[in-house]
Amino acid sequence: MWGILVPIVAIVGGFAIPITAIIMDYRRRRLQYEERRAMIERGMQPPPLEDKEKPFLQAHHPTPEEQRQRSLHSGLILLFLGLGIGLGAYLLGYVFTRSFFPDKFPAMMALAASVLVFLGLGHLIYYAVARKPDGAGDTPG
Repeated sequence: MWGILVPIVAIVGGFAIPITAIIMDYRRRRLQYEERRAMIERGMQPPPLEDKEKPFLQAHHPTPEEQRQRSLHSGLILLFLGLGIGLGAYLLGYVFTRSFFPDKFPAMMALAASVLVFLGLGHLIYYAVARKPDGAGDTPG
């Protein structure tokens, strides 16, 4: 009985959680727009919508400098995450030889670490190669 209940709950939960989030976001947005409409009807000026309150289709398109900074941020995080997982794989494989992990676990960790390290390096290379906008940060000193 319990063996069949787990997959059913997982499948139903997998569909129910996103649908609930969409419904809650719709209700929140509807209340915000009703509040704005009431302010306009009373002659008040509502504050401008913030980026997170704008509809999904009017998403913010980052500038080249924002993309460059995001690439630096992601690159550093992925690089050090990969190095940390690689260190963990080394320690599990060669230092802590008697552990409760399966024998192939350090090899899987090493594979994941190499993927993350190269993703991080790719982001950092993009950061180095991407040009700054003309005139940004070029002050004679």
